[in-house]
Amino acid sequence: MSEGTFLIDCPCCKARVEVDKKNGKVLRHWEKPVVKEGGDPMKEAFKKMQADKSRLDDYFTNAGRSLEDKKKELEEKFAREKKRIEDSGDNSRPLNPMDLD
Repeated sequence: MSEGTFLIDCPCCKARVEVDKKNGKVLRHWEKPVVKEGGDPMKEAFKKMQADKSRLDDYFTNAGRSLEDKKKELEEKFAREKKRIEDSGDNSRPLNPMDLD
């Protein structure tokens, strides 16, 4: 809403209308919000918020598990490679590219 307009809630159809102050023309029109009969909108909003919270908690938990699994996999790969090098008997240090100068 800009300074040159104002909002009106229609008492008949319960729609919201944005009207220009200078010429009285309707700039925008929003339909009446759909409210379930017999339902409390605050309770519905609270239920939706709880569902979203549980969905996000599940997503976060699954992301943490996948990171832990990836960490275990990398540690196992490192241990296998370390054991392979120890079994081969190669005790020499790897070539350092900075020593080539």
